[in-house]
Formats: sequence, structure tokens, C-alpha cells
Amino acid sequence: MSQEDIERLSRGYEAFNEGGVDAIVERLAPEIQVHERGSSPDRETYHGRGGIRELFEATAEAFDELRFEPEEFIDIGDHTLVLVRQHVRGRGSGAEIVGRIAHVWTMQDGRAIDLRIYGDKEQALKAIYVEGQAQSQG
Repeated sequence: MSQEDIERLSRGYEAFNEGGVDAIVERLAPEIQVHERGSSPDRETYHGRGGIRELFEATAEAFDELRFEPEEFIDIGDHTLVLVRQHVRGRGSGAEIVGRIAHVWTMQDGRAIDLRIYGDKEQALKAIYVEGQAQSQG
């Protein structure tokens, strides 16, 4: 992955934190796929920009705040592993939860084409190197 793609991803996280999904959807490839982490109760794969909106609409039902703070970008060939601190606040409870997750991005022609979400760095690396789950979509 190029340094330019890593910079695009970094700016994308900033834009999301400032303006939500509307601030990033046009930055994504029309055929983007997002794969939820395996521990999600209703694990799904979301397809296209409409799927991204669907994912965040469902998230907005449970949380009134969602922020992603990237802590580290790791270039792994065709992928970029981003270690992320995730902040959420429950819509009804107001409870704030902070945790770390891992995003594995695949870029194509300067746009994100695939995002796979993992519970941590080790799970993401295992998927990339051992299981081959994060294969390039190119």
C-alpha cells in the first residue's frame, strides 16, 4: 500500500469523526465491502455505499456517539492494518465504552474497496498471514 493511501485513510478517519458517514461515503469505492468482526452477534458483510449507510444507521440506533481514533498504521503489502481506539456512547444508557479494534483496509485506485474488522491486532494478522481472509480484492 502506498504512503498516499495511508494518508487518505488517516484523513478519512478525521472526516468521519467530524461529519459521520456522510463525510466519507464518497471517498469509498462504489463496490466497497465491509466485513464485521466475527464476534458481532449478527455478523454481516455490507456491500456498496448503500451498505455502508445501512451499517451506520443500525449503529446509530444503539449509539449516539461513535468515534475512531487511529493509533497506528501498518503497511502489509496490499493491505493496511490500522489499530484503532473506538469510543462509543450508548443511546439510552449514556454509558461510554472505549476499546481497541483492528481494521484491515484494501485500497484500489486511491479508494477503499474492502474493510475487515477484527477484535485485535493478533486476529487481524492471523487473518492476513495464516487464514488468507484479507486477500486483495484487486
